[in-house]
Amino acid sequence: MFSKFEFDGKLNPTFVEGAFKLSLSSIRAYLKEPITPRFVHLGSTGVTRLDRPGLDLSKQPPAVRLNKELDFMLTFKLKNGEDLIRESGIPYTIVRPCALTEEPTGADLIFDQGDNITGKISREEVAQICVAALESPYASGKTFEVKSVVPFSEPFTVDPQKPPPEKDYNVYFKTLKDGITGKEILEQDPVPV
Repeated sequence: MFSKFEFDGKLNPTFVEGAFKLSLSSIRAYLKEPITPRFVHLGSTGVTRLDRPGLDLSKQPPAVRLNKELDFMLTFKLKNGEDLIRESGIPYTIVRPCALTEEPTGADLIFDQGDNITGKISREEVAQICVAALESPYASGKTFEVKSVVPFSEPFTVDPQKPPPEKDYNVYFKTLKDGITGKEILEQDPVPV
């Protein structure tokens, strides 16, 4: 016992000031079950598309087409962001939204994995997804992309008299699989995107 005090708050009669050694084999954090993400990373789609063989850049969003001109922004988002988070061992969620809009929340959503989708999504909706992920064991350890079903050519509006119901994002999180990042496709046959 190295404390000056006993468990009952009284002085420890065997306490002696001075140096001591304590050998440790490992230190781990205690996480109560169910484990939920302790870190939510907001990334972007396209981070794993850059090295895909056979990729038609003309059909990709501007950030993918212009990665080199943008000082390799997507490359750094993957290697100095996502990859380091996955290697850290902390419970995480990586959210990769498609193009962000100022449209309201409420549109139907598509959650996907593998870094293959393009589209748009409300910034406010993305914020709600990130907050929901912090409380969901189904989001822990997952990387996914998300977009609205509404095409770019159509603005999404909400009738204030009939607002859309609140979403239960767990419905989407439960469909996600572990270990899918989009990087695994580089090890397979080229797939047109």
